[in-house]
Amino acid sequence: MGKTKIISALLALTLLVSGCSSEAKPVSSVVNIKDADTSLTQAAETSAETAKEPEPFTFNPHVHCDLLSEIVTEDMWNSFYNMVDAIRAGEDTFKCTDKKAYEWATNEVTIGSFLPAACTIVVGNGFENGTGKLKYKMDKAKFLEREKAFEEEIVRIINEATRSDYSDFEKLTCLYDYFCKHWVYDYNELDGQGIDDFSDYACLMKKNGICCEIAGAFSYLLLQCGVQAMSFGTSCEHDWTYVVIGGKGYHCDATWGLHGDYPDAPCTLQYFMMTETERLSALENKDQLQATLIWPWKDNYDLARFSATDETFKSIHSGELFAGIDTERKVIRYINTSGENKELSYGDM
Repeated sequence: MGKTKIISALLALTLLVSGCSSEAKPVSSVVNIKDADTSLTQAAETSAETAKEPEPFTFNPHVHCDLLSEIVTEDMWNSFYNMVDAIRAGEDTFKCTDKKAYEWATNEVTIGSFLPAACTIVVGNGFENGTGKLKYKMDKAKFLEREKAFEEEIVRIINEATRSDYSDFEKLTCLYDYFCKHWVYDYNELDGQGIDDFSDYACLMKKNGICCEIAGAFSYLLLQCGVQAMSFGTSCEHDWTYVVIGGKGYHCDATWGLHGDYPDAPCTLQYFMMTETERLSALENKDQLQATLIWPWKDNYDLARFSATDETFKSIHSGELFAGIDTERKVIRYINTSGENKELSYGDM
């Protein structure tokens, strides 16, 4: 139907409904009808936009780190997930493929990294005939409250920091900025402190920690969002987070980016998306790098698997300050050392 016929039909309908005489209606009546039609269209478009809002993040109890594939098989992961489900339900046993899987699943480092609220609270209590046994060092009801509170806090953080429909790089960028803005470095003495004071769990709940806690906590948040990440470091100096974006590795140091004491200050990008060369040059101790969650299990692992050579972000590593991210145009906005507003394209990362 042509545009003239549509307008004529609308005018006829208006006359019929209003019971007016056959006198010509003012032009303004036609405009009002058109405006009403436009408003409906805009309302429909607004509804469509609202419908496109991404689903919020929900807690993922089965976080998976592909970077551990050299030492952790899928059977081992599945045994760990069986244990996670049992712990979250307050059960005492879980199905486990073999003793090796049981020992990895119940190891304090494994639980601390992938089920933080249960670290040292729930421990292994033996393996027999495909069944792993668990022991709770806290009243089960209280532990389940603890776990629930932890899960709620994790979901709050990631939903406040980023969106589920962002790319891996966009999630990483938003979480890095959020983490650096809300966490502070913990200068308290470590002696005599328990798991609620020194652990990934403590860092996530209290928003403070030292480098090894910060590296683990930041990695855990990324894994919750589906971004591959793992604690990384040197044998005697410092820990940070190694991430994989678009199949390429990068080093991100949230510890050196922290400014929670000055939350209104912009985040420095100097330690974000670094190459291995840049990472080593920033360290006083040039000791060999190490994958924190692998070397205790396998000291001759392939370190070359964790390469970081892409220099896409080299231009923002001289003290540039984060000013925002434009996910439509795929650019990071930043302020350079001369105070100028600049942009860096990240493309399809």
